[in-house]
Amino acid sequence: MSNVVNAEPYLYIDGYGETEQQATIDAKQQLALRIYSKVEVKEKNIQSKVNGDINTSYELQSEITTLPIEIQCMEISHVTCEYFTCQYQFKIDTNKWFASLKRDVAEYHNIASDYLSIAGQQWRDLKQLDTIKSNLLNSEQSLIILSSLGASDLFLLENKQSRLLRRATQYENQFQISFRSASDRFSSEVKTLLSASKAASSSGNITVYIKASMQKGKQGNHFVAKQTVVLQIFEANNLGVVVAQKQLSEMASSPNSIDSALKKARQKIIKILKTHSIYSLLD
Repeated sequence: MSNVVNAEPYLYIDGYGETEQQATIDAKQQLALRIYSKVEVKEKNIQSKVNGDINTSYELQSEITTLPIEIQCMEISHVTCEYFTCQYQFKIDTNKWFASLKRDVAEYHNIASDYLSIAGQQWRDLKQLDTIKSNLLNSEQSLIILSSLGASDLFLLENKQSRLLRRATQYENQFQISFRSASDRFSSEVKTLLSASKAASSSGNITVYIKASMQKGKQGNHFVAKQTVVLQIFEANNLGVVVAQKQLSEMASSPNSIDSALKKARQKIIKILKTHSIYSLLD
């Protein structure tokens, strides 16, 4: 296990590996675990039937989440090698690191503040919202790192972070999107899925029209299908003009039938729609 020692103004962290690159990755992982770690434990119940008897077993699965850490002022202090593994001791100038993180936070705050001061209800405003939310997530993570390592003078930055997060959430809640679709089955299915977004409204500032199409054929002994979904974006004040368009296409094959291949292709698109926010989908 890597060790972390704080000897101001330096932070010393050990990393192990056959190469400097491996040791650097190990050291950063250990530092990330120290700063912030979230452990999720899931219990899996497995039942099997053998000769009429039902056997039940339990399995615990754990997952550790840490923060991404970028360190620009990390240098080697000492190296000790034994056989194929080396122990690298890295030295981090916390004054320089903290100053860099604070500059980044201040820059993210300035960008978010400028955006929220002039943001309207048009497509260009919605398009930039996902970037602003990503910037505020980055600044939140930087503040967690600074606080965990005992950095000083964080009150003003933390206060501004809270205010900007509230303003961004309030603005997001005010933005409304209407979803319309062609009459085919899959277009309607996509519309139903997207309409579950909290931004969905029957009379939104932005209207998204959903139109699906498919292509099918055969390649060798396999059936091949391509499913495409086009999202056309309109603004409420000019519904006759498409201001942006997003196209999602997925292909799949099946040895059984066209329907099976088409189902697989559609499942891929559904997965994309479920794992992305409406803002990133329309970007």
